[in-house]
Amino acid sequence: MRPSIHRGIDSLARLPVLFLTGAVIVVAPAPAKGAAGPGLAEPDGAEPVLLSEDSSWCWFQDERAIIDGGRLLFTGVTGNGEITLTVYDFDTVDRRTIVHNADSFRPDDHNAAALLVRPDGRYLCVYAGHNNERKIRYRLSVEPGNPYDWHPEQLFDVHELVTYSNVYQLAGPGLTYNFFRGRANGYPYLPHYMISADDGKTWEYGGMLFAHEDGIPYVRYASDGRETIHFTTTQGHPRFDDNDIFHAFIRDGAFFTSDGTRIGPLSTEPKSDYGPGDFTRVFEATGDDTAWTSDIQLDDRGHPYIGFTVTRDPVRGDENPDAGGFDHRYHYARWDGEMWHEQEIAYAGTRLYPAEQYYTGLIALHPRDPDVVYISADVDPDTNVPLITDGERRYEIFRGDRRADTDEWQWTPVTENSRQDNLRPIVTSDGRRTVVLWLYGRYTSYIDYDMQVWGLIDP
Repeated sequence: MRPSIHRGIDSLARLPVLFLTGAVIVVAPAPAKGAAGPGLAEPDGAEPVLLSEDSSWCWFQDERAIIDGGRLLFTGVTGNGEITLTVYDFDTVDRRTIVHNADSFRPDDHNAAALLVRPDGRYLCVYAGHNNERKIRYRLSVEPGNPYDWHPEQLFDVHELVTYSNVYQLAGPGLTYNFFRGRANGYPYLPHYMISADDGKTWEYGGMLFAHEDGIPYVRYASDGRETIHFTTTQGHPRFDDNDIFHAFIRDGAFFTSDGTRIGPLSTEPKSDYGPGDFTRVFEATGDDTAWTSDIQLDDRGHPYIGFTVTRDPVRGDENPDAGGFDHRYHYARWDGEMWHEQEIAYAGTRLYPAEQYYTGLIALHPRDPDVVYISADVDPDTNVPLITDGERRYEIFRGDRRADTDEWQWTPVTENSRQDNLRPIVTSDGRRTVVLWLYGRYTSYIDYDMQVWGLIDP
């Protein structure tokens, strides 16, 4: 029998919270492991911990979760639209939530922040609204190693409507990058970047990362922290494009293909001569499918491995939201230094809701073990049989382990018989500890949700 969380995630009583007058910290009682929630079938296994009563996130911002100084830090957006940072202390099990922005935006999980630990031990948090203003917002923590006290919010004007933040620091050149999506020169929403030479204290606009005339590329990033930033991208949104998946990396101010062939320099203007077709194609769509980016990580040799979704029943445009999105698959690809090895690894099930036929529960990669992934699906990943609890179809979390001798993936349920949905896992690790986080609750749309954050520590 496969190990699993037996009891599912039952309805949970809301924990009381204390709002400190005049402060941005919300202090909640320390969550008890397994309290009113799931428990593992094996008694000595990791037990789930309730990490947040109210949070959600999209998947085009990073890092959304980090481990530092004996604490887990993760960002999110509440059901009321507050942009938050939650801190969980592993030793004391103290849990606190810092509200970085309470009232600038409506509820929208696209507004989740990106986190970075600076060389001096202080934290940087960067976030933006969803196409509703021309500013990127950020905060710096006051003291090294202290995630509770923050300087006032700062604004950086990028002159175009923006969304998403992805923050990475390269120790070699001593530069911090924030990759975001924005409009420029009449183009649709395209990836741009900004640069800081003082660890995120001040910023300047860098340029358009790359262009695509007819689409909105969706980009995921990963960095070695020294000299290289990798990314994977589509041509556009799967609703409008027969998406392939492409990979390239940035080093010394230039693009390179997967095998290290130099493509050309990054633009320093709000336009670019390069597009997805100039990068290395990892997956090529056929007439019966289209792909969307999900996650990218680097192995101990600095080689990328990626997870993405492929929809086998695509529908184009916005005219028929009830059609399409009933046959999603999870794919995995890994670069070995010479070529990409790509495979379909699991059934992903159906769309999250009709208006977003390409939203799945998502696939997340283990950042320190390329042979481990976590997925959310409303079907058995091996058989495609729907997962039903009390007559309702539900999304559950599964762990996948790759067998080195056959390249086959074995799936172990993490949650089971849940009364609500388990979505959008994130895996973070510092080498000492690993945490798998996911959202649990009601997800009606990206602006209408009631989600909690649960986690397994050292699963």
